Amino acid sequence: MPCPSAIVLVTGATGIQGGGVVRELLIKAKSVNPPTPLTIRAFVRDPTSASAQSLVALDPETVQLFQGDFDDLEALTAASQGATATFVNVSPVFTDLEAESRHGHNILKTSLAAGVKHIIYSAVNRADNHEALKNIQPGSWIDSYYKSKGSIVSSLKAPPFPTPSNYTYTLLLPATFLSNYLPPHQLIMYPDLSAENPSVTTALDPALVASHLDPDDIGRFAASAILAPPSEFAEKWANKTIPLASINLTLQEAFEALTRSVSNRKVVTVNYLSTEEAQKQAPTNLWIASHLFLNDNPNIVDLEKVKTYGVPLGGVDEFFAKNRGRVEKALGL
Repeated sequence: MPCPSAIVLVTGATGIQGGGVVRELLIKAKSVNPPTPLTIRAFVRDPTSASAQSLVALDPETVQLFQGDFDDLEALTAASQGATATFVNVSPVFTDLEAESRHGHNILKTSLAAGVKHIIYSAVNRADNHEALKNIQPGSWIDSYYKSKGSIVSSLKAPPFPTPSNYTYTLLLPATFLSNYLPPHQLIMYPDLSAENPSVTTALDPALVASHLDPDDIGRFAASAILAPPSEFAEKWANKTIPLASINLTLQEAFEALTRSVSNRKVVTVNYLSTEEAQKQAPTNLWIASHLFLNDNPNIVDLEKVKTYGVPLGGVDEFFAKNRGRVEKALGL
């Protein structure tokens, strides 16, 4: 028996993850016969923006826009009323290190108070066990990043506020986004890709392998959990923690895939800093500090276990092919 119906609040709906959840919910709901009755409440800051309007254009009868921000408890409460599920996706705020945790808890609290029985939270791989991570400087941005997500995870699993009966959660722990190599994130993380002779300077170990995923995989997993038939939901999705990735790559392999998608019209040179030079730069360079952290804490997901969920996964070549325009922009072509 399919899921009878769903009213889903999607927070961060105009972002990479939230937008993917909206699209995949629409696809999933229509893939069963008869289609699952679905209402999507897209929570956005500016409903007049092009990105918000593009969500409505996907299916005007299904997608509704709710305006507000994550500190607006009244708006969050209104968007949560009558919903059957909430997708939680909050991001760090560089000028307010407490904001991410506060925002996540605001969404959890208002959704549960409104009677939402299923919460899906997309955090980051290892957020559920961040205490085991090595060589984190107390009080650093990385320390704050994992503690913020970890605090939301703890409250997701054992809410410290009133909770409806039969409450369940699904915790998604995505690894490295392939979209990090494309604008807009690439402009910050790898700004020299668009140079005539593109290059990247990194403190990552050349042999370091990291698990990667197409961000749309998050949407596919979230939609599968939200719209699962009751028996499948109880077995596969209810109160489950799911690390997510589809492929393992070194940094060199990632950039080879990027340039391969445009027939190697440009080739990226990866320059590796010595440990001594990296340690010298780390105190004033967040990205170098994060690379040293990753060397000590490889971001690896059990790919075979991910496949057991039976959810289609994107591939690296497929991802860059479908985003060819952004690849060309990243490389200055």
